[in-house]
Amino acid sequence: MDGVILANSLVSLRGTDLRMVYALLCRTNIVDLLSSKTRDVFSKDNGDHFTKHLEAEVKKLENIDDRVIQVELFLEITSLLKLRGMKYTLEKEIVDQCTNVVRDVYQHYKKQDKQFRAFSEKQTNSTMLQQMIQFQMSKVFNELDESFNDFSIEDQTKFAEQVNDYIHSLPEEKQQKIKEKLGLNDLSDEMVRKTIAASGTSVVFAIIVEVSGFAFYTTATTLVASFAGLFGLTLPFGFYTGLTSTVAVLANPLFIIPMLLGGGYLLYNHQNKSLKSKLLPIIIMQISLPYMSNGGESVSFHPFLQEWEGRYENDVELREELEKIAREQDFVRKQISDCEKQIKDLNARVMSEEGVLESEKQRIKSALKFADLRQLKVSEPFSKRRQLYLKTLEDISYIMRSKKISNSSTGFFQRIGNSLSNFSSSLDIKGKEKIADSYLDLMVEDVLDSQSSFKENERNAVLSSRRILQELLRKKADEDMQKAELQEELSRLNSENSRFSKKIKTLEKENYGLADLFTKI
Repeated sequence: MDGVILANSLVSLRGTDLRMVYALLCRTNIVDLLSSKTRDVFSKDNGDHFTKHLEAEVKKLENIDDRVIQVELFLEITSLLKLRGMKYTLEKEIVDQCTNVVRDVYQHYKKQDKQFRAFSEKQTNSTMLQQMIQFQMSKVFNELDESFNDFSIEDQTKFAEQVNDYIHSLPEEKQQKIKEKLGLNDLSDEMVRKTIAASGTSVVFAIIVEVSGFAFYTTATTLVASFAGLFGLTLPFGFYTGLTSTVAVLANPLFIIPMLLGGGYLLYNHQNKSLKSKLLPIIIMQISLPYMSNGGESVSFHPFLQEWEGRYENDVELREELEKIAREQDFVRKQISDCEKQIKDLNARVMSEEGVLESEKQRIKSALKFADLRQLKVSEPFSKRRQLYLKTLEDISYIMRSKKISNSSTGFFQRIGNSLSNFSSSLDIKGKEKIADSYLDLMVEDVLDSQSSFKENERNAVLSSRRILQELLRKKADEDMQKAELQEELSRLNSENSRFSKKIKTLEKENYGLADLFTKI
């Protein structure tokens, strides 16, 4: 039942009332509000400042639709309580979550406020929501007890008259019960005045609520509002018509601070978010009382559901797009992997073919070393290099003969000189051999470029191998290009993935509980 009442109360709260409750919970720095610590040092200037702050924040919300603020208020409450989000596509889901809200706020309230804990233990016939409201309203009226005795007799009488008017509007049996509980012989204005002066507004109002129900709270707060100046209250917007007295009166720091400091427990070492959770019993009361006092009028959940549905569907669309991008990423990654496999295979084939080609060229080179080069006719370029090659071989032979002659010389100093000369000759020979080998390599190329019959099979094998290599390298270049294009596409998709992920993260951060709908428990 508590969940039904809170859910109905939330979707029926509109206009300035709604904006004031939202501003108090979501746009107010509770640390600053509590800087006065107690009512005793909370000056009128501080009260006026706080009231002006609320007015300013409410004005900022004027152009925002009611249903948007209702959803934002609801999400903030569930966030402070760390409740797991629900889909909220059905009225029942909102009611279920509101049931969780009342339960958690009630449990936290009992832990934080020993006075409420003691009060709740005696209220076995009341629901959790009723207990929280009754306790807080009794504290509100307790704050007014001393002020009433400062009224003039005339103002006390006017106040008592309005209380008595409400009593006389009740059925006769309820009037009789109130009279009995107050210990009065008759319900005259004067007797009611004296009873309020003697027992306090809190006692008298508690008895009336006990007998008549929560509807009296609207009358009581309206009455307090009409005597606001005498009670030392500053009400937002000068309490203009259309703003319910319940929300206006209960938004006054004169009442908020004592309720926040309930149980003799100061909160200054807590963070603002933790302090905001301390406001929740007050917020729940502000949301619920107007609806409860009006007797539970019929309400529509459609605007609320529609507002939430738009946010939910936006998240679904973003996630679907993200999944589509993820699939494309996987597909492109697979294509890149396939390209890399092809490139690896082509590299292996290129290496193998290069081995075949080099082997055939070595066979031609080896044949040239042992061939009668002077009789070999290949091509004009070959003939020129052949002469250079043979000349280099002659130079090597000459150096080697000279070295042999030097080695036959005797004598100590001659042997030392021969050693140095031989070292120099060895270097000269190695240099000449490298030159000869390079000429031989060029002669191999000349054979390959010719139409000679010399080593024709080997030459054809090399040319065939070169054609195969050329085709393999072309295919590898194509694969490299395709891989580069795919990597560029993957980079684009990665950017898109990051962009949509950030959109989802932002949306879910702004709409507490959305992420829970896509997270497995």
